[in-house]
Amino acid sequence: MYNPRMKKLTAPLNLCTFTLFIFCLFILPGCTLLFVEKAQTHYVENKVDEAPPAKSLSSQMKKQVVLKYKAQEGDTLDSVALIYYGHASKTGKLAKANGLKPDSPLTPGRVLKVPDPLNFPNPKDLVKKKKTKANEEEDLDKPPISRLDTTPENITNVPRPRVNHAFGPGEKLRFEVRALSMLGGYGVLEVGGSETVKGRPCYPLIAKATTAFPFSMIYQVHDVQTSFFDAVDFISWKFQNDVLEGKHKAQNLELYDQLRHRVERTRKDKPSEEIDTAPFTQDIISCFYYFRLLPMKVGENYSIPTQAGGKNYNLIVEVLNKERISIPFGTFDCIHIKPHVRYATVFRNTDDIDIWLTDDERRIPILVRSAIFIGHVEATLLEATLPKMKETASGSR
Repeated sequence: MYNPRMKKLTAPLNLCTFTLFIFCLFILPGCTLLFVEKAQTHYVENKVDEAPPAKSLSSQMKKQVVLKYKAQEGDTLDSVALIYYGHASKTGKLAKANGLKPDSPLTPGRVLKVPDPLNFPNPKDLVKKKKTKANEEEDLDKPPISRLDTTPENITNVPRPRVNHAFGPGEKLRFEVRALSMLGGYGVLEVGGSETVKGRPCYPLIAKATTAFPFSMIYQVHDVQTSFFDAVDFISWKFQNDVLEGKHKAQNLELYDQLRHRVERTRKDKPSEEIDTAPFTQDIISCFYYFRLLPMKVGENYSIPTQAGGKNYNLIVEVLNKERISIPFGTFDCIHIKPHVRYATVFRNTDDIDIWLTDDERRIPILVRSAIFIGHVEATLLEATLPKMKETASGSR
């Protein structure tokens, strides 16, 4: 059994909980053993459940995506291009798809075809002010979607991974979270055994968070979030959570239709809703596991289409540098990354998260640090049980 210990930093209890969920992995009974010591990783093999072979659906998901948009009062082709592409330079593409000229006026109520959009806004986010010549140039500098989402020249394009050498059923990671140097709670991230969701072999990725005594007497946290992650195509098919944070309770279910690029969200005591999503969309748990499969070169940025809380965004992850991180258990060669979250669904401040992962194929999260207005919150790895990974991925492509 692997037993690293790490120091924790600062922050409110609620933020402690969220700090655990950007990096998550999940366990199955009866698996493998991992030892990490002095920057070296040793594995003891144990038999674990594996996902059955399955054919990749990737080629079907790559088909052109065409959204529909109903023009509102004050819309122009420029303003619609800003929404879906991030820049008015795509006005010509939008006009051509609809048999219009770039300067054609739009009649309110006209339904436009939007081919291969870069952004997938929630319909509730499309309540826009009228654009005028005076503010149109300003809007180009501040499009409705984050500039980080729509700057392809700053994003490293890499092929989708075809194999998984990083994690599998049987992985269990246990973290300690400290706020203001005080123990605030614990988090457990597990990869469960293979389950079938919508006919696809999936691994449950389970993230749990609880407060520690004596804080639990004042503010109880008991969160369980589960993502069902395709073992072949590395995408989410289902996400559910059961949240208890103080007096706040929530139960949510998200069902992904990756072939139609849609997600159906169901929340307790509220009507379900469907929203468009980008191809190969991840949920807030699976996005981190997917990132663990990417090459991670220093100085490069990676973009992952993500949906959380009914909002779509591109999760941008910067690979900053390589560092040696020392914890009470030992010293580890790590990759230092920084995720940029478009919406404050996981962290309050979208640019104040730093994560250190082991610099090997496993990409095990060792330390997570989040800045707050009075210091830091730190989550450090206490224990890890990992499966012995096979040399080839299960499934066929």
